[in-house]
Amino acid sequence: GLPVVNILNPDGTINENGGVFAGMDRYAAREAIVERLREEGLLEKIEPYRHSVGHCYRCHTPVEPLISTQWFVKMKPLAEPAIQVVKEGKIRFVPERWTKVYFEWLENIRDWCISRQLWWGHRIPAWYGPDGEIFVGRDEDEARARAREYYGEDVPLRQEEDVLDTWFSSALWPFGVMGWPEETEDLRVFYPTSLLITGFDILFFWVARMIMMGLHFTGKVPFRTVYIHPLIVDEKGQKMSKSRGNIIDPLKVKETHGMDALRFTLAQSSAKGRSIRLSWKAIDEGRNFLNKLWNMSRFVLQNTQDFTPGGSLPEGLALEDRWILSRLSWIAGKVREELEKYNFHLAAEALYRFVWHDFCDWYLEVSKTRLYGEDPGARRTAQAILRLGLDVILRLLHPFMPFITEEIWQRLGKDDTIALAPFPEPVPSWEDPEAEEAFQRFRELVVEIRAVRAELGVPASAQVEVILSGDWEQARGILELGPVLSRLARVKGLSFQETYDPGPGTAKVVVGGLEAFIPLAGTVDLAKEKERLRRELEKLERKLSALEARLANPAFRANAPGEVVQRAEAEAAELRERRERIKRYLEL
Repeated sequence: GLPVVNILNPDGTINENGGVFAGMDRYAAREAIVERLREEGLLEKIEPYRHSVGHCYRCHTPVEPLISTQWFVKMKPLAEPAIQVVKEGKIRFVPERWTKVYFEWLENIRDWCISRQLWWGHRIPAWYGPDGEIFVGRDEDEARARAREYYGEDVPLRQEEDVLDTWFSSALWPFGVMGWPEETEDLRVFYPTSLLITGFDILFFWVARMIMMGLHFTGKVPFRTVYIHPLIVDEKGQKMSKSRGNIIDPLKVKETHGMDALRFTLAQSSAKGRSIRLSWKAIDEGRNFLNKLWNMSRFVLQNTQDFTPGGSLPEGLALEDRWILSRLSWIAGKVREELEKYNFHLAAEALYRFVWHDFCDWYLEVSKTRLYGEDPGARRTAQAILRLGLDVILRLLHPFMPFITEEIWQRLGKDDTIALAPFPEPVPSWEDPEAEEAFQRFRELVVEIRAVRAELGVPASAQVEVILSGDWEQARGILELGPVLSRLARVKGLSFQETYDPGPGTAKVVVGGLEAFIPLAGTVDLAKEKERLRRELEKLERKLSALEARLANPAFRANAPGEVVQRAEAEAAELRERRERIKRYLEL
């Protein structure tokens, strides 16, 4: 074929092969060449043409193709075993879809250029003799021995100035850090590892090469599972960069929110997609959750100072105790299940909802009736469940937020670090579906009574009467929690009637197999409140109509971000629910 002619110097100027253009900068030379063609009458036409031009990722300078001598690794013999171990299931990828990407790369692999012209790095272990002969060795002494054998005498050697591609060095990491090539105890115990967590952008650059190098040099896979996490982008889905000014600096987050907040936020956001949209708002929510955990822990510690943990739980637990124990067993199983599947986001979200809503919003509030009551036995039972619940919660949360959980753990008077505590497991004896159903009905009733009070303008200081009717078995659990209902929903009288004929101005809510009637005549001005609700309903209908029209627009669904569409759908559902509630109140 034609000889390869290089016209570029390393600094981007034209070399002697460029003739009259020698010494010129590449950009100036291009202009001069066009002008010369024009002068010679050889220029047919000039037209714009769009094509791909490579740029340096650091300085954004256009990169010119340059023929040069480099060091390469022959990859096909290394790739074949790396493909086979994945096919045999010795290594698996999570999510599984990355297996296909891995195969596509390795089945179409090319030889790897491993030499780099950089000032810093591992120098290539090759030395040149006076005539350019190359001698490779583990060190200079080995290379000199080979040169001596070749030349028959000692000769001066010059080491290759190029350094290894950083991914070549990184590919040796799993066994190199364990003392390889020596047969160390660390290498025997800790290689292969079990799990590698990394981003998809370096699946080929790092993961595939670690597998190839590990198999070649040790005969073993370097790890059993590869978890591919999403890449972090900004809230608009754009890559974070200094030029865009959208970088969230972890060191700044550390100072303003704490690393636990960032860690939990990332875990909660790590669905098995290609990106995590990270924003300061999301990190704020992570910090708020930490504050909730801290305040809840303070409450438990302050209200259990006279309590000595130990022993079995007392007999005859109250409904709320049986409910929270059942939920504790459920959350322990749920977190374990999702972690084993590498669904970190589902585990984190389940913990968030359990701690914030089940434990803090409900059990803590319900427990106050006994904590501040006159019955010492009931108080001790509530204290025991609170301490037990906090203990389980801290251990479940520790992988997600290690610092705050360790701090609170030590305040519980524990001798050892929480990192050495056993991770919670489901407790079958705690599981109580009937208690969960009964307490859920109680929760729904509290929410419904509060909604009635808010919508119909019942004064905050006014107490209301509640009459239950319907299924006695379902009513019994709510009646058991009468004192709690009184405090949480401002109820002055709670009773049960198998059948009840409501009078005028009585609100009705349905919870499970129960009807709850709330007589409001004399408590509020119903005529005035109904007029207000009619105006509210008209306003709500207009808003809902506009929102439904927006959702019915195919262009909106096609072009708007998924989370925007989801928020609109959720808002529409909430408006429809409120519309039906207002219509019921207008029938009073």
